[in-house]
Amino acid sequence: MTLKVLILVGGETTGTRFRPLSMECPKLLFPLCGKPLVSHIIDNLTDQFPIDDLEILLMGFFKGQHKTMFQDYIQNVNKSNPDLRIKYLSEPFPLGTAGGLYHFKDEIFTDSNCKLLMIHGDVICNYPFKDMLEFFEQTKSNITLYGVDPVSLLKRSQAQILVVNGTENGDEAHDDDIVTKFGAIVAERKNSKVVHYVEKPSSSISEFRQDSTFEILLNGGIYIFDRSILDLLTLAEIKKKNSIQFDDELDDNDSNDNDNSDNVLSLELDVFKTLPQLDNTNFNVFKSNGFWYQLKLPLSALLANNFFLAQSGGTKLSAGVELVQPVQILTESIAQAKSCKIGPNVSIGKNVTIGNGVRMVNCIVCDDVTIGDNTIIKNAIIANGTKIGKWCRIEGTITASILASNVISSSSAAYMKLLNDIVILCQNTVVHNQVFVYNSVVLPHKELKKDVKYEIIM
Repeated sequence: MTLKVLILVGGETTGTRFRPLSMECPKLLFPLCGKPLVSHIIDNLTDQFPIDDLEILLMGFFKGQHKTMFQDYIQNVNKSNPDLRIKYLSEPFPLGTAGGLYHFKDEIFTDSNCKLLMIHGDVICNYPFKDMLEFFEQTKSNITLYGVDPVSLLKRSQAQILVVNGTENGDEAHDDDIVTKFGAIVAERKNSKVVHYVEKPSSSISEFRQDSTFEILLNGGIYIFDRSILDLLTLAEIKKKNSIQFDDELDDNDSNDNDNSDNVLSLELDVFKTLPQLDNTNFNVFKSNGFWYQLKLPLSALLANNFFLAQSGGTKLSAGVELVQPVQILTESIAQAKSCKIGPNVSIGKNVTIGNGVRMVNCIVCDDVTIGDNTIIKNAIIANGTKIGKWCRIEGTITASILASNVISSSSAAYMKLLNDIVILCQNTVVHNQVFVYNSVVLPHKELKKDVKYEIIM
């Protein structure tokens, strides 16, 4: 039996908080540990299931260059792995997490016994797909959600600073706080049955906390459905259209013919919250205490990169380059550099040239980058085609409190602060010799001839 896999890749109206990195490259195609984020998901799928049992669908709303990039990505995957069935589904406009599923239902649910594994593409974890599917079958579920333990998540987020900046301790966040930032799943401890779901609750749903028979988990953005989800989507669509029609009757203004809001459906808002009240739906949660993260803000890319680096085993080089693992290097010529020290937590892409005496810590260096002699790069993201001169210092300052806030909050209010705690040099930036760049963002195709600090160069 074929396992259908639907990976949500977002669109041009989503992922805006990942800017400026998403301006030139869709978020899920951004390289982490040497390959696009979506490739990490696909590789985990092919490691856990026979290729013949898989059919992978990428679904999103992109136009122009970004749409072409996804189409090219699919072609490259097909060339490197011709036995893998993979396809890109292009939404006519943003349809939401459930709207897209309903729109492409005939392509997704092609047989009566079809099981669908659905993944938010910006989720980063150990991807326990096989274990989750076995749980789905053992519990005879109709719907299973991937649940994240908030206490474990907070402990890991507070420990992240030990990886980056030594032993600094940040302000501890309470699990009540983190629950309000995500979808909250209330489940029975004894059997993992979901009894309540609310998306980003305004309170910590304390009424359930007071009862030890329940536990509260975060929605981890991975789902398994059987074909019964179609009936639930149909009901949600009817309810949504009736609601919109009722609102229109109350509105004296003329309706907007270009409004597509009646086609936008959310699994989290329009489907999940009603399921616990349905007697004929077996709605369960697969609990995980493992690593979990979402790629939301630019700083997220560094933390996600560190996670994949730790799994990769690192790169071994000879010659004059000292490596402090984990490090991933896809450019062999770097071994010819002298007196360099690279790592920990560094990934270097293809066709990268570095000079002698370069120091690099906690950074992502994409393809076709040039770095001059005796330059230091720390807590930074260097995009494709960037040229950095000699004796430069490219450095962000990441603290424990910044790391914690990045985990528990992806709000727009925190966006600018988090931007200015790392350095981002976007595509084809030129940094002249002896220029210092601290805690700044430089948009594509800019030239820096003088020092910058806490600036956005537009």
